[in-house]
Amino acid sequence: MPATRARDSLAGMNIARTLTGASLALWLLLGGSGAAAAEEAFRDCEICPEMLRMPAGSYVMGAGPDEPAVQAGPPESERTVISLSRPFALSRVEVTRGEFARFIRETGHEIAPGCQLWDESLSRYADDGRRDWRTPGVPADPLDEHPVTCVAWADAQAYVAWLSRKARQRYRLPSEAEWEYAARAGSVTSRPWGSLAADGCGQANTYDLTAQARYALGWAAAACRDGYADIAPVGQLAANAFGLKDMIGNVWEWTEDCATGSRIGRPTGSEAWTWLGGCEERVIRGGAWLSPPERSRSGHHASAPAGLRADYLGFRVARDIETGRSSR
Repeated sequence: MPATRARDSLAGMNIARTLTGASLALWLLLGGSGAAAAEEAFRDCEICPEMLRMPAGSYVMGAGPDEPAVQAGPPESERTVISLSRPFALSRVEVTRGEFARFIRETGHEIAPGCQLWDESLSRYADDGRRDWRTPGVPADPLDEHPVTCVAWADAQAYVAWLSRKARQRYRLPSEAEWEYAARAGSVTSRPWGSLAADGCGQANTYDLTAQARYALGWAAAACRDGYADIAPVGQLAANAFGLKDMIGNVWEWTEDCATGSRIGRPTGSEAWTWLGGCEERVIRGGAWLSPPERSRSGHHASAPAGLRADYLGFRVARDIETGRSSR
C-alpha cells in the first residue's frame, strides 16, 4: 500500500475508534476518511498569501472523548460528522500586518481607532481608543511579519474582496467546518499533536509558562514554554500534518459563520452557516497566545461580536478550488 494511502487508512481507523453506533454508521456511510497530505504551496499573484490545497474528506466536528465535559458544552458536545465533498485552499499562515498594510494603501479602507487590549492596571481586557491595527497592544513593537490584529469581521471581508480582485480568484474567510477540518489535519485527539496541552509548545503559541511569566492573567497555563510571551511572527512554530501553521494559538481567527448556541440545523458539509441580513456574532476559532489549555483545542467553538477589534483576533484566508483543474 502506498504511504499516502496507508496514512489515510490509519487516520480513518483512528476516527472510527472514537465513534459508536449511529455515529459510526453515518461516518462510514459518508465515506469517512482521515487526512491526506496537502499539496505543494502556491500563490495566485506576487502579493497573494501562500496557499495550501486541502483535500476533500470527512471528520467528526466537536469535542472528542479525551476532552473533559467541563470543556465541552454545546455546541461542542453535539458531535457531528462533517463531509467536505470538494477541496479548498487555505493560507499557510495568518494574514500579516505587512499584507494588510498593502491592502490599506491600495484601497484607502478606513478603520476607526479603537481596539480591545489587556489593561494591566485593571487586570482585564478593555477598549483603548488610541490603539488600532498599526499600534496594537501586543506585541509592543509589531513587525510586518506579525499577524494583523485589531480588525473586525467586516475589515477581513474587505481584505478578501480586494484580494479576489487582485488574484482573479474567489478568496473568502473559511467556514467553521473547513477551519476545524484543516486544524485537525486527520487527528482525532483534542489537539493536532495529541491530547496534552503541555506537549504542544513546539506547534502552538498559547498561554504557557513563558506568557505567564510576563502576563499574570489569572488562569491556568500550559506546562511548557514556546518562547513567546505574547504574539509571535507568523510561521515560527511547527506545522500540522497539512502544512498549516498557527492554527492553534497566536491569534484567534474569524470565520464566515454566524454564531449559534447549538449545531441543530447547521450544515453538515463545508458551507458556512449564515443567514440573510447577517448576524451580530461570528464564530472565531483556534485560540490565541493568551488562551488557557481548555480553549486551545481543535474543536473549541467560540464567538465574538462581528464589530469587535481586539489585539488577540485576526484571520487567515480561504480560496475556492475548482475540481478537475489546476490549483492555479
